[in-house]
Amino acid sequence: MLLTPTTARPWLGPDSRNRPWPGHGAMMVRRREALDALYPAFGSWARLGLGALAWALGTGGAVLVGRGVAEGGDGPASAVGIGLLLVGTVLGGVIVATGSALARAIAGWWTLTTAVRADGGRVDATPSDPDTRRLHDDAVARDRSTGRAELWRPPLLPRTLAVLLLAAGVVVLVVQAVLGYGEAATPYAADDVRGAWLTQVVAAVVCLLTALLTASGLRRVHRARMHRVAHDEPATPSSDVAALTPALGSGAIVAGGTLPPPGAVTAPPAWAGPPSVAPTEAAAEAAPAGASAPEPAAGTSAARRAPAGPLVRLSDGRELGPGVTLVGRAPRPRPDERVDALLAVADERVSKTHLTVRVEAGRVVVVDRGSTNGTVAYLSDGTTRELSPGEPHELGDGDAVVVGSTTVTVGEAGDDVEHTVLRHPAGS
Repeated sequence: MLLTPTTARPWLGPDSRNRPWPGHGAMMVRRREALDALYPAFGSWARLGLGALAWALGTGGAVLVGRGVAEGGDGPASAVGIGLLLVGTVLGGVIVATGSALARAIAGWWTLTTAVRADGGRVDATPSDPDTRRLHDDAVARDRSTGRAELWRPPLLPRTLAVLLLAAGVVVLVVQAVLGYGEAATPYAADDVRGAWLTQVVAAVVCLLTALLTASGLRRVHRARMHRVAHDEPATPSSDVAALTPALGSGAIVAGGTLPPPGAVTAPPAWAGPPSVAPTEAAAEAAPAGASAPEPAAGTSAARRAPAGPLVRLSDGRELGPGVTLVGRAPRPRPDERVDALLAVADERVSKTHLTVRVEAGRVVVVDRGSTNGTVAYLSDGTTRELSPGEPHELGDGDAVVVGSTTVTVGEAGDDVEHTVLRHPAGS
């Protein structure tokens, strides 16, 4: 959309927020990313400057129209004034359309937290389970406490001040127009009196419309932040594989440059080594004839291979293997660099070679490769840290890094890691 930054466009559509989710925590991670992109776009100085230009064109047109009336229709003042009013109206319409889309998207992301259950499903008419109610109550309380003075803090503060100034201007212009109405309405009034009165009326209309439209966007955003409205967007149909929800805009995640067809049997990577035999199978082979195989230990699975390091997974459910993996739009190793896997993410916010992930026995180390949009780490204690290019950063269990619209988490697949790192977000 025109006047919308590229970083905010992926988060505007309703499908980006009303799709199936693997859990409430995964939705909260996406909501944080979306709002971090949408709020700067909504409060951008570029849009504010263009809005001020549209208001100035409308006010200037009002002055010229009044001057044309004062001149008795002689001269080009009236025609130029009408032209300025039309140009200001068109420019203002574009700005309002952009702002309305951004405000609608922001409101949708804020209120989405009460529309998703703990298991990722959508809230329906049935009573919510205790976990869902707790998650909703915590999120609403946090949003309200941090958003109480939202209108008086950047990025909304300039627009709040603009609404107050425009409202004051409307009052002054209306009072002047009312006081001069008697003289302008008399049949013997001079043309300059009618012109001044018309200028005040048209300028008041321009200021009033600008104030109302700006206040409407602010009101929608703030009411959603304070959860004074309900999420009213229907959920999109479930995907074929509901358990795997790809990150927004990430498309297919390709390892080694190709994505195998469904059902295909792929060979293990070079770093995997020879296939291992599950402990229970090996014990069964080694046991003497007639002896029963030992029972597997609690919590183990015969189908799961012995872990070669912490579990590292992407937001679509795929796991990274041990060794060095390059993540990016089109990752390529340096000439003297040895890597075990290349993982491509189709996301315009991700650099070609964005991140290095090294999975070792007992630890995971990530390195930002000088990416354009940077990499943010969400730590399990609720704090965040933006990675410095080239500086290794070790991730612990429950930590996550965000690469564009993709989340890489460290932890067991059954844990709601993405909610854990946002339970007490810093600076929200």
